Amino acid sequence: MLAANLPMRGPATGAGARSVVLAVVVAAGLVAYLGIRPSQPWIAWLTAALAALSVDGIVRSNPRWDGDGPFASAVYLSLPALAVLGGALFIDHAVDGYARPAAALIPAIAAGAVAYGEYHTVDVRSRLYGPMRLWLAIATYLTAFAVYAVVYVNDVPLWLAAVAAAGASMALAMELLRESRLFGPSSLLAGLAVGLSLGELRLALYFFPLDGLLAGALMIIGFYLATGLVHHLLDHDLELGTTFEYVLVAAVGTAAVVVTRLFV
Repeated sequence: MLAANLPMRGPATGAGARSVVLAVVVAAGLVAYLGIRPSQPWIAWLTAALAALSVDGIVRSNPRWDGDGPFASAVYLSLPALAVLGGALFIDHAVDGYARPAAALIPAIAAGAVAYGEYHTVDVRSRLYGPMRLWLAIATYLTAFAVYAVVYVNDVPLWLAAVAAAGASMALAMELLRESRLFGPSSLLAGLAVGLSLGELRLALYFFPLDGLLAGALMIIGFYLATGLVHHLLDHDLELGTTFEYVLVAAVGTAAVVVTRLFV
């Protein structure tokens, strides 16, 4: 009788527990990266790789998983890896003193939540699919902003910054476009188009006197415009009115950045 009244532990419960463990591992790695001096960048890269490998296992544990081959889950891994790496580099640049290790908890918790979201978006029939897709979209844009700001302010060659922006944009665009249930070469080409556009935008911003946050804001506006238009194009519902809405939002956002640069 007692056993019958106990709650059943399903696959989702296991995914939740593994996501918590992932958050703890990421927190430990980022605290080490942000706390050790001199800085050891390999710790951040290793932590990001561990996050991606962990999410791979979590996604494949979904009973609805039907992927075949070692790269079938690749589209699910870019967001957690870049969220960890981008968060670590952004905190390293923007936060000083004893607040640095505490700030590491933010990308760590986000990585665990992203892993749980990736698990539930494997199956479009999941009752949590809608809320989790919304959360992953928010996490994608926040991650993109962190990456854009970091590649703008760090002292790296312009061509390398453009390549980094293009590569991150391509990977994150594929995460967003996954909502259109687009996989394989078509997803790769769509992501490549977005990545090339953002790489060119990073090159163009070289000629404008902007700080990292404003440049990141402009690039996130470009990322929003590119992914939004491609998403509707793939869903075959891109109309003139929809295009105008995206362009209007991008124009207003760009104007806000310009005004901030001139008067603040």
